[in-house]
Amino acid sequence: MPVGRPSLAHTAAPAPISGFELPVPKALQPFALRDHRGRVFDNASLASRWTLLLFGYTHCVDTCPTTLVEMSEVRRRLAARYADIPTAAVFVTVDPKRDTQERLAEYAARFGEGLVAVGGAPGAIKALAGQFRVQYSQRPGASGARGYDVDHTTSVALLGPDGKFYAVFTLPLRPARVAEDVARIHAMHPEARCDAGSASGRDPSCSTRST
Repeated sequence: MPVGRPSLAHTAAPAPISGFELPVPKALQPFALRDHRGRVFDNASLASRWTLLLFGYTHCVDTCPTTLVEMSEVRRRLAARYADIPTAAVFVTVDPKRDTQERLAEYAARFGEGLVAVGGAPGAIKALAGQFRVQYSQRPGASGARGYDVDHTTSVALLGPDGKFYAVFTLPLRPARVAEDVARIHAMHPEARCDAGSASGRDPSCSTRST
């Protein structure tokens, strides 16, 4: 459930995107969680692709599933028009008490193989969420059937192939517009995709830049 727009301490410069683009991409502090397959999900997991990242929880009945469908459509549009821009979609739970690995695996399966659902220790999740100024808190469920709901910041972060934080998109996502935004940011930041540790270093423009 929404608690308002993210309050970014690092003020974003005006940019023609459907959200806020950071004037200087932000490097993330080290983190280590687990994905729905039980594999480590850390800073290195972000390498080589532009990642759309959403914080939410599997019992969310409206905003989270709708946004995940929109994220999938963004990726579909990018793949169709910009085959050289690799992408990933990541969902990080803010409800680790209920969102076990098994639960996350079931949830990820609803949205196709492209979604990576991530959980972990409450403290580790909170520390990662804090890097994006994402806030969340429990409150009693409206019907009581699920025990409680989780109010949380609703936005989608864009991370680069270098693992840095580049932009945040506001909801609801407009897939066609967001796809173009990602493509523009990709074009404006060759240093992100030409990093030596990035598989995107195969981009022909990278070799051109290095000569």
